[in-house]
Amino acid sequence: MDEVVKKVAALGFPGVILVITMATTGFTGAAAITAALAALGGPAGMLGGIAVLGLTGLITDALAKVGLEDFLTSIYCQRRQTEAHGKLLEEIESLSFFDGDMKDRLKMTVTDGCGCATVVNSSTTDDANGAIAILENVPGMTRAHHRDFISSHPIMRLRDGTVVRTWKNPVGVDHVFLGDRNDRMIYGGFVGWIHSEGLQQALTRIRRDFT
Repeated sequence: MDEVVKKVAALGFPGVILVITMATTGFTGAAAITAALAALGGPAGMLGGIAVLGLTGLITDALAKVGLEDFLTSIYCQRRQTEAHGKLLEEIESLSFFDGDMKDRLKMTVTDGCGCATVVNSSTTDDANGAIAILENVPGMTRAHHRDFISSHPIMRLRDGTVVRTWKNPVGVDHVFLGDRNDRMIYGGFVGWIHSEGLQQALTRIRRDFT
């Protein structure tokens, strides 16, 4: 999954259009590239290459596994590290395929890193980083989508003001999030049922060490 995300991210905006075209039309291979080029209004460099033709198969697999929004979130998580955020925000706004809510969530990915595996930057505190390290070591910990952050509830506040939040989805899967002082998500993850006890032990350790 990481490899296909990097390859699509390297294509820039044409790569995003290719993914959306494939997800919304069901086209694959050369047909997907042709439709993506039409959506872009003409030639778009790398999209016409043989290498991209092979990439469409990987994109199809990725879409089947995680869906369009999660795949795009991963792509923008990758691109936000090397491209100007203002440019990416304008790009997302130009997409006519989405409702406003999806656009807003993708913009949050660009501006705040929401939905990325671990959002750590120069302003992330030592306590928050320590809590993230504990959570990352829980067996089965998997990235959570930032759209579920709003459904979570605070269970503790760390010494630095970071808020630990939890949520159990309708099928009983335990989620954990960290939010900063401005209530922006800086970390999100979830574990399967068999690893719920490990998550509870991690939360107990975080409470002991950082509150």
